[in-house]
Amino acid sequence: MKTWTFTFALLALSLAGCLTPPGLNDASKWTIELASSESSPSGACRIYDESHRLTLQGALISGKMDGTWTLFGSDGTRTMVWSYRQGVRNGPVQMWFGAFSYPEARGRLKLEGSFTNGEYDGTLTRYYPSGARQSVCVYVHGVLKTSQSFSPSGEEAPAASASKQAAWELDRDRIYLSLIEDAVARALAQAHREVKP
Repeated sequence: MKTWTFTFALLALSLAGCLTPPGLNDASKWTIELASSESSPSGACRIYDESHRLTLQGALISGKMDGTWTLFGSDGTRTMVWSYRQGVRNGPVQMWFGAFSYPEARGRLKLEGSFTNGEYDGTLTRYYPSGARQSVCVYVHGVLKTSQSFSPSGEEAPAASASKQAAWELDRDRIYLSLIEDAVARALAQAHREVKP
């Protein structure tokens, strides 16, 4: 398995709670396509793995992630779309089940919510591979206000369990997103650069 694919497969397993995330691998084998040759570029950004498969796509402002970003699985399907404002998570976020971890659920919605100033804000809903709701949490500026958790058959879990589950999921999401952001930073520092104005 290729380095980039392996890294994001481990990230996916980490998000599912199967593994503790590893450090990211050597980004010098990746290619980053940028709109300018500046050291802190602005404009469109595409990151390809060593097999030249598109893995991440978005925009930069002075080297910081900005606007809508998309993460792609090794099969080319999108697995996540989320937004930034000058390097800070801000705006809607959606995740889909990928073919590697859940082939039967590939392309089904896994999570939907939004960020404000780097923190979850508003309703965050997670889904099982079947499409049934797994949890519904309401955040106000990053603070959990209410949480509900459901079994695959739809039975609601006790409030204490739902709150504990929400905290665990939040930690996993933060790790996952931080690793992706680190991958972009490593690509900017180490990947082969191609300028495509």
